[in-house]
Amino acid sequence: MSDKVIRLRAAWVVGYQAGDHCLYANGEVVYQGDRILFVGHDYSGAVDEDNHLGNSVLAPGFIDLDALGDLDTTVLAFDNQPGWKTGRIVAQDWQRRDLYSREQLNFAKHYAYGQLLLNGITSFAPITSILYRAWAEEVDEYLYAADVVEELGARAWLGPAFMAGYYASDTLGQFHYINNRDRARQGLEDAVRFYERLNARGVPRLSGMLAPDRIEGGDDAWLHELGAVVKSLSCPTRLHCCQSELEVREIARRYQGRTSLEVLAQYGLLNAQMLLPHGQFLGGVAGDVSEDIARLADSGATLVACPLVSGRHGKYLEHYKSIRAAGINLALGTDTWPSDMFTNMQMGVVLTRVVTGDVQAASAADYYRMATLGGAKALGREDLGRLAPGCQADMIVISLDQPALGQIFDPITALVLNGNGRDVQTVIVAGKTVVRDRELVNSRYSVAELHQQSQQVFNHIISTYPERTVGHPPVSEIVKPAFNIVTREEP
Repeated sequence: MSDKVIRLRAAWVVGYQAGDHCLYANGEVVYQGDRILFVGHDYSGAVDEDNHLGNSVLAPGFIDLDALGDLDTTVLAFDNQPGWKTGRIVAQDWQRRDLYSREQLNFAKHYAYGQLLLNGITSFAPITSILYRAWAEEVDEYLYAADVVEELGARAWLGPAFMAGYYASDTLGQFHYINNRDRARQGLEDAVRFYERLNARGVPRLSGMLAPDRIEGGDDAWLHELGAVVKSLSCPTRLHCCQSELEVREIARRYQGRTSLEVLAQYGLLNAQMLLPHGQFLGGVAGDVSEDIARLADSGATLVACPLVSGRHGKYLEHYKSIRAAGINLALGTDTWPSDMFTNMQMGVVLTRVVTGDVQAASAADYYRMATLGGAKALGREDLGRLAPGCQADMIVISLDQPALGQIFDPITALVLNGNGRDVQTVIVAGKTVVRDRELVNSRYSVAELHQQSQQVFNHIISTYPERTVGHPPVSEIVKPAFNIVTREEP
């Protein structure tokens, strides 16, 4: 039996014409199976099912290239600084071990991937922290992650994180690089093995990627071997770089004053396959930003902006206008809690205007494109991030009857200004409804159950902070409340 032909009608449909999004007032989308047949007005063919969505926006699902894939502990450092004193850099004397059980890791994937769908993110490349691990991520763990993606009905690019080394801090706040050649080699081999196993699975919504942790975690041999693997597999590869002062300083020290992008280019790692969060420290210690921007533009690599987490750390893309002018592809990642693309679009527009001093530097449309078309281009998937005939039927429905949206003068601007992931009512991936009325259709958990259990897992990981934090202070000194807590006096 062939799939039904289904028509969705909405007050606004975000279509696609002449290389950009467009808006159809009182528009419609017709799809069959996982493919869109028609977008626009007055479809003339027969349909098996006709659905009127009322005062809603029917739009392409968001694409998140640095998606929060576990419980987010960066929020603990929001007001607890400096980070090296509060567990963001592990203690040099910590005997690394896995602080999550496999059961907890598995649950965290159900929770995080479900949250991404609930926020209208239909395609994602998840990232988890390796601060709580004996080393990095494992093949079996990500085979289970693939099971979760299949179960929920999402679309994902997956790959276990791997590294050659990491930085640890002594009690004076001096950082030391600790590497392990055997584990570096094994991590890369495991990443390739996972990529091959995932491709052999033959599930269209599942794709493999390479997820090296971050450039400063590498060494010469690792970067050389990674470059060869990226060339061989020619698959999306996410590598955090130009992210922190520690990275810029250490890369310059270890590579004769070079910038992070110079080092990537040296090892064949600056090309169209590369997804590069966060791009905040272009130019290295010398600050020659123009050369780095030219390198990035010539390479075809994608810069993945993560406005919310960057803003929380007080640093964003000061050179946004030059990056745009150079034609560099820009995409978005959430990277922190909440996994809300609306918040990241709004924060991105606001931060861009602040850091550039130019109110016209970025618009709602610019960041909406980054959340859709930019991500699709980065993945080499022109059938994603837009609603057009032949594209994947990955769609979200956002009600415009939410009072918090205020008055609607333009649906996209209103959503970027005032929207929230909680406004997403329905999510469709590859023609299948995976979120209906704010519940996950295919999950073994209700949203309430996910929330309740996530708090238990989060409490557990907070309890492990003293062992891996410099000086091993109690939790009360690492994660402090905003105000003093007053408890009831016992009689």
